[in-house]
This record gives sequence, C-alpha cells and structure tokens, in this order.
Amino acid sequence: MRRFVDIGANLTDPVFRGIYRGKTVHQDDFNCVLDRAFNIGMQKIIVTAGCKNDIIDALELVRNNCNLFTTVGVHPTRCNEFDTLGDPETHLDYLKSVIMKNMNKVVAIGELGLDYDRTQFCSIESQKKYFELQLKTCIRKLSYHYFCIHEIVHQTFIEIISRWRDQLFWRCGSFIHWFCRGG
Repeated sequence: MRRFVDIGANLTDPVFRGIYRGKTVHQDDFNCVLDRAFNIGMQKIIVTAGCKNDIIDALELVRNNCNLFTTVGVHPTRCNEFDTLGDPETHLDYLKSVIMKNMNKVVAIGELGLDYDRTQFCSIESQKKYFELQLKTCIRKLSYHYFCIHEIVHQTFIEIISRWRDQLFWRCGSFIHWFCRGG
C-alpha cells in the first residue's frame, strides 16, 4: 500500500462539516473524509491553521488523533489579525505560547508568506511586514519548521527569504507551497 502525508489540509473549513457559505448542504462527513484518506494510505495529516480561530479549531481536531497534526501561524490573507487583535507583539507571543504548549501536535509555523492574488484581504505591505516577523520568530525564538505560501510574487518572496536563508535552512527546515497562475 502506498503511504502519504498531507502537509496542507484545510480541515477547519466548514465544508468538511457539510456547510457551504453558511448553509448546511449535507450531513457532517468529516470522519468519513478522514477514514477514506487513511484507507488509501494516508499516514499523517497536517491541518493548516492560518488565523487565531483556525488555530483553536485545529488544535481541537488534532488533540485526540495520533495521525493528525497542525501548523500555527498567520496566513498572508489574514495578517491584518496582527493589528486588529491588538499589539502585533502580543499576538506573536500568543502564537509562540500556543506552539510551546502543544509541541507534540504543532509541527510547523505557518502558513506564512505572501499572497498577492488576494490583496483585498490584506495589503502587500502588511503581508511583507508580518511574513518577516513570523520568520524572525522561527529563527530567534523557536528554531521551528515553517510552512510558506508563495502566490504569484516570486521576486519579493525570494528577497525576503534570502535575508534569512542561512539561518532558516540550517536551523529550521521548511516547506514552500508555490502557486503561480498561467504557468
């Protein structure tokens, strides 16, 4: 049997509970989705948590399943959360605290990075600022793996990663999810 690890499962999305755009469309089939995945050889699933609410939901999902793990971080389209939830450093401290308290289930910081395809949710400047802030945390505070998203912004992404390259790749380990429309 083949063996797989899903490293970016958005399992906190309500569609897995049968809810689409606020309306119940079918019965909750979350456990059936997991069963199908494990039956075809999925060994581990890493739930992607990209904002405070996702983090809370993801930790609840993974807590009692030895095959589920999660990330903790702020997705670029949600990085306004650093400002709207109060002081950015306080929010970063919250993220670090969650990671430290759940090290047996949190396997990476993320999903962090840049997503210029959806700037209606968060400005380019905020995305760059908080991408770098989270990278600094990976390096200086936690020496933790990180999971990056890179949507149609190759040059800027490379510039930011390059500033931290030597420290990041030797101390942390990483996965970069790269998406580019049109090839």
